[in-house]
Amino acid sequence: MARPTPASAAFSVSLSIIGLVFTCGGCSSEFPAPANPLAPAEAHFDVPPKQMVETIRQTVSSPPLSLPVEVQDNGVLFTGYQQFPGEWHILRRWQEQTRYKISVFPDWNDAANKCRVQVMDETQTRATAPQPWDPAPELDRRDRSRQLLERIQEAVNKH
Repeated sequence: MARPTPASAAFSVSLSIIGLVFTCGGCSSEFPAPANPLAPAEAHFDVPPKQMVETIRQTVSSPPLSLPVEVQDNGVLFTGYQQFPGEWHILRRWQEQTRYKISVFPDWNDAANKCRVQVMDETQTRATAPQPWDPAPELDRRDRSRQLLERIQEAVNKH
């Protein structure tokens, strides 16, 4: 039976240490929690629901946002996509685009004069322009929904 030489023992120890570094040091043990779709940006307004829908439509479609309203149906508006720089992946910044679903609900106690507005976002990503857009539900972009809701609040306060 051959005795291990000091060089092979040192090699085995080195491989063990390298393996330990790769398994423990390089990866995160926890992944970020996905965005909660049941927690949209939301605010209450002392504005009739139909008037609020028109205010939202004007706010979204005018500068600086200039987003098209692609669908408007019974107090729900879907906007076109807004372009954003994405995250860094593999030596390049990916592209992102986000669209919004804005829902206006009449208030339960005073449906003619008050409403509640919810803004939800949907983000897509891609690496480069020729590639197709892919849904990215793992990205938490609720800050974009909150910013849009703040613009709506500013528009209501001006009137």
